[in-house]
Formats: sequence, C-alpha cells, structure tokens
Amino acid sequence: MKQNHFAGTGKLLKLYLRRDRIVLPIWTLLPIFLIMSQLSFVKAMPDWQVFIAELSASPVTAAMLGPIIPLSIEGAILWRGLLQASIAVMFGAALIMIRHTRTEEASGRNELILGRSVGRYANLSAALILSCGGSLLAGLLTAAVLMGNGLAGNGSLLAGLTLAASGCIFAGIGGFVAQIFEHSGSARGCIFGVYMLTMVAMILNNIGGGSTGWAWLAPEAWFRITVPYEGNHAWKLLIFIVLSALPIMLSYMLLVRRDMGAGLIAQKEGSADASPRFNSSMAFAWRQQKGSILVWVIGMAWLGGIMGMGTPNISEAISSTFAHMDTSWASAIVKLGNHEAFIAIFIYMLGLMGGLSVFAITAVQRLRQEEKEHYAEMVLSRPVSRVKWMGSYLAVAFAGSVLILFALGLASGLGWSIAAGEFSHFPRVLAMSLSKIPSVWTFIGIAAFLYGWLPRIADLLNWLILGVFIFIEMLWEVGIAGWSAMQWTPFAYAHYIIPIHELSIVPLIVLTGITAVFIWLGFIGFGRRSIR
Repeated sequence: MKQNHFAGTGKLLKLYLRRDRIVLPIWTLLPIFLIMSQLSFVKAMPDWQVFIAELSASPVTAAMLGPIIPLSIEGAILWRGLLQASIAVMFGAALIMIRHTRTEEASGRNELILGRSVGRYANLSAALILSCGGSLLAGLLTAAVLMGNGLAGNGSLLAGLTLAASGCIFAGIGGFVAQIFEHSGSARGCIFGVYMLTMVAMILNNIGGGSTGWAWLAPEAWFRITVPYEGNHAWKLLIFIVLSALPIMLSYMLLVRRDMGAGLIAQKEGSADASPRFNSSMAFAWRQQKGSILVWVIGMAWLGGIMGMGTPNISEAISSTFAHMDTSWASAIVKLGNHEAFIAIFIYMLGLMGGLSVFAITAVQRLRQEEKEHYAEMVLSRPVSRVKWMGSYLAVAFAGSVLILFALGLASGLGWSIAAGEFSHFPRVLAMSLSKIPSVWTFIGIAAFLYGWLPRIADLLNWLILGVFIFIEMLWEVGIAGWSAMQWTPFAYAHYIIPIHELSIVPLIVLTGITAVFIWLGFIGFGRRSIR
C-alpha cells in the first residue's frame, strides 16, 4: 500500500466523530450500564453464592448462557453482563463501519469526498479507527468500572480488552461485507446473519460445557477463552488480534478490486421487458423483498432445526433452589420444565426480541431507500397512489414476518419432535412462534409511522426504540425493572414466561389494533409530505 492512499484519513475521522456525536456515546457507554446492572443484581442478593451455583448448574441457563466461570461474584458478572456488553459492542462497531463505507458510497457522498485530496483507503481507514477505537474505549471504561467496584485489576483489564476484541472483529466483518454488497441494507442483514451463526456456536459451546472449540467462533463468548479473574489467559488476545486482522486485510484488498459504488457481488441486470406479473405495486414490492425474506426463512429454519434437535439433550431435572426463587423467569422455568423453557426462550429471542423485530424494521426501511434513490418518484409518477405504493411494501412486510415465524416454529417443533420421538411437542412450539406475530407487527407499525412523519431520522429512531425495549428486558431479567415496565414493550404480551396454553389473546388483538392505528397515521404523514 502506498502512503498517499491514506491521505485525508484524519480529516475524515474528525468528520465521522462529529456525525456520530450522539450514536457513538450510546454504544460505547451501553456496556457500562449492562455491567453495572448485573453487578447491582448480584450484589443485592443476600445468598448470591448459592444463587450463582444453582444458575451454573441449571441445564437451561447453562445451555443458553453457559456455566459461571469462575464460580464467584466476578464470574457471575461476566456470565451475563459481559455477554450482553459484547453483543452491544459487536453490533455498534459493525453498523458504524457499514454506515461510513457502504452507505456513503450508495448515497454518492463518497464520490464527492474522493474528488478532493483524499486517498483511496482514507474512508475505510477512518471508519475502522472509529469502530475499533470505540470498541477499545468501551472496553477500557468497562475495566475501570469493574476495578472501581473492587474487582481485581488484572482480571478487569483482561475482561475489558476481551470486550474490545469482540468489537474489533465485528468492525472488520462490517468492513468486509461493505465491500461485497452493493446496498447497505444487504450488508446490515449479513451482519445479523453472522451474529446468528455466532449465537449457534455459543450455545453449542455452552451445551458442551463452556470451554469447547466452538467458543472461538463466538466473539460474545471470548471471555470463556481468556477466563478473566481465574485463568487470565492474556496471551490469547494476540490470537483475537490476528482473527480481527483477517477481515480487515480482506476489506483493503477488495476495496481496490471493485468499482466505486458497486459491490463485489454485481447486481444482476433486469430484463429489458417487464413481465406482465409486474403490473401492480404489490408484485413489484414482493419482487424486491422476496430474496431477503427467503434468506430469513432458510436461516430461521436452520437455526430452529438445530436448536429443536438439541433440546432433548438438556437435562429435565429442575433445581430445588429455582422452585423457591421469587423471580418470574425462575418460576417460568419450573412451570414449563427445562425442555419447554429452553425452546420458549430460544423462539422468543429469534422470533421477536433479537430476530423478527430486526426484520420488521429493515423491511419498512426499504421504503426510505426507494425514496432516496428516486425509484419511488418514478413509480408514483404512474397511476399509483401513495397509499397503494406504501401499503404494498407494508403488506409484504406483514406477510413475510408470518412466513418466517411459521418456518421457525415448524423447524423447531419438528426438530424437537423427531429428536425426542414424541410429536406432541410440535403444535405447542408452532403456536409459540406464531404467537409472536402481533408483537412483530407492532414494530412494523411504529416504523411505518416514523417513515410517514419523520423520514430523515426514522432509521435512527427505529433502532433507538428497539434498543430501549431490549434494555428494559435486560433490566427486568436482572430484577431492576418490574413487570409493569415490561408491559410498555411489545415483548411482554408474547413473553417466554407465559405458557402457550395460558397466553391471553386479548392483548394480542389490542397490539394488532395499535399497529393498525400506527399504519393509518403513517399513511396520513406520508400523504402530507413531499417526496425527498
């Protein structure tokens, strides 16, 4: 690489710091709040030693989150707090990379930047410094918080650097997928897909005892490799650095091997003559989104099948301590049993909290993308009303979410039934998945409302709202927030703690009605504003 290829990196970094003056503090400080929440939760328990021993021995919690290592207050904090903090940093670093690389190219702003005295690698380098620097800052602040609460300095620093390493590798992956795909939405979707794969690796590692080779494929579980406060294997950070450097190097190599504005995977040219099937806006909306829906269906079916077939391997024995714990989730595990609780939590995470809520937001964001690329203006110049055009994309989002949830429930239920040799599990699991539909639709409604009235900041607000809902869920799980706070989120009305045969249909009907109101308001807002 020639030195002049990096010219202007510093100036671009200043520009990106200014643009991210709100987003950057959110994802760098969020790990601190998550760690402090777990710290407060553990310290508030009078018999926390017995509590964490029982959690570590529980088949369900061990399968989802792994055993607590070391079996101490430090291990309990890492067990949940550092896991959540790593996920926050991983997504923050990757999405920042995509925003300042692929999104800049897709919008045409990168061409204006490169028209000045700026090197070819400056944009990628500035985004990389920002992402990795933010990850390192989050790690160092986390280490400072841990040491400030009386934990050992060596272990705290190692925990913080392990957190930073998980962010750096996802920053590299974000830069890599930004070179492959032409649209930023596809790159972001790929990041979520990669995370789903790491989650499978994490669960396989946890089921295997928490220290298998699968942990290397799950950056959110890398603290199980470095083992802060017990093994303190700091030298393994060097391996993490090498692993992070691989996608970064590939990003630089691919950057000079593709055209500006294009991805490594070239967009296929359409037919010169449109098929008669595309004589409606609905058909056009389906044609544009069917690829991403198919990927979601295949991914959810694969993940559901793997987790369903692994469910019988979890011990069904319920801990006696769980039976006496005064917490909603412990009571739910006792009531459901380990097998059903495991599959219920899994479907809740993928089918709602961390999976289909993401699909709902990205599906509606396609409207804004079409508008920014002036395709909406071309379609609306024809005899197509605004309501019909916007409604077509929303209808595809509604139908796609149902199809994906059906695939998840079908695969999970069949996997569990085939592995257990008992097909009575199938209808319950399928119902668990389909019960998430109204909650997912609520996210579609919120996104449609924001698109209609606040298109310029709708994307940011959508992810911020989802982040707030997930944060409330985390606070509830550690006992800081009550169930009354959870009821302000769509998660509460199809939650895993509610057995499927006790799930009330009335709140789900109310959620559907709220979604309809949001959609109606979104149509009004879109009809009153100009196309940008």
